[in-house]
Amino acid sequence: MKTFQTAAQAIEWIDGLRYQSEKNGLSNMRRLLDRMGRPQDALRCVHVAGTNGKGSTCALLERMLRACGLKTGLYTSPYLMRYNERMRVNGVPISDDELLKIASLVRSEAEALVDEGVRPTWFELGTAIAFEWFRQQRTDVAIIEVGLGGRLDPTNVIAPVLSVIGPIDLEHTKQLGDTRIKIAYEKAGIIKPGVPCVVQRQASPDIGEVFYTVAAEKGSPLVDLGASNSPDIEYDARGSFLRWKDERVRVNLPGRHQGENACLAITAFEQLHIPGFELDRRAAMSALSETRWPGRLEWIDERTLIDGAHNAHGAQALRQYCREFLRGRRIVCLIGCMKDKDVRACAEIYASFVDAAVATNVSYGRALAADDLAAVLREFGLSCLSDGNESAALEKARSLAGDDGVVLVCGSLYLAGDIRLMLKDDGGVI
Repeated sequence: MKTFQTAAQAIEWIDGLRYQSEKNGLSNMRRLLDRMGRPQDALRCVHVAGTNGKGSTCALLERMLRACGLKTGLYTSPYLMRYNERMRVNGVPISDDELLKIASLVRSEAEALVDEGVRPTWFELGTAIAFEWFRQQRTDVAIIEVGLGGRLDPTNVIAPVLSVIGPIDLEHTKQLGDTRIKIAYEKAGIIKPGVPCVVQRQASPDIGEVFYTVAAEKGSPLVDLGASNSPDIEYDARGSFLRWKDERVRVNLPGRHQGENACLAITAFEQLHIPGFELDRRAAMSALSETRWPGRLEWIDERTLIDGAHNAHGAQALRQYCREFLRGRRIVCLIGCMKDKDVRACAEIYASFVDAAVATNVSYGRALAADDLAAVLREFGLSCLSDGNESAALEKARSLAGDDGVVLVCGSLYLAGDIRLMLKDDGGVI
């Protein structure tokens, strides 16, 4: 077996295959996992899909289950500061030594497949590493976030005990379809025969109808939050209080969307039955106040707010938060975007509520050049500077915001991670 000498080598190998591999439905993933002894079959999984909020929902549910004494696995993407954050056990990212060992195993099996004409993708490799690590760690439950879509996502080889689907909006239209209905059908691909599915309230009834249709076809019990009364939620700048049945629960994740994500996580928790465990509802509800999900409306200090909003839906949620809780404060956004996102739609939203902007280059191959991004923002009437160096751009944004203003880091999770790494490196533990 070819082994890596360092975790950095392993990560470089995975990332290096991003444009050299071939997606082939779920065939690659299944063949790779078959060679590894099907580690996913040893896992008890909750599968989570959606356009926005699925990572936060995963984090909330994971923290609730951990509070009940379960050993939890958590697989999410993308990472914020380090690759290791993609997979966590009890909130702690995989260590370099463990990543090195398991990546070497996966490499051996993946290279054997190349000889057979099969080239697993970088995401398939990372997913295989997570499944094998969770098997070795003997997790009681693993919360698995879909990477893209659902039906053909590499994570969709698991047999979950519960499926969870968040709100649907336009995203990855080349891969998933050019309407919300088409995208909803792709997300509904994680619904499994006989397995309960919890679905967030959707923007329109026709989207929700997709999940009813697919669930009925597969005999999956469906719990639709859109069919129930909205809970009573009180919001403040740092989180929310929500009234859930007879309890008043604190959620320390800011934003109205996080209150909705918490309702989805609670409903998912209520549908779970884990053999050998008596889930402590009170402990789980208390754990909501302890949930951390870095880079999502995260206050680093009183003048710096980081959010990974990278599409129009996320930008709208960010605008709502700023208009509600930052009224009267000067807002300067430090922004970077990926080329394949709807940059113009996001730019129009940001121009409607921030006072000025500084565009920068994100240290990622798909990033839009800072000067090109600045030009788009100016088209919508926003005063915008440009600096390709992230650190220098941050200082320019701080200067523009002044002592009483707020620097809003937004546009990309990769930028959020880069800036957070400069200002607050806590090892990715949640």
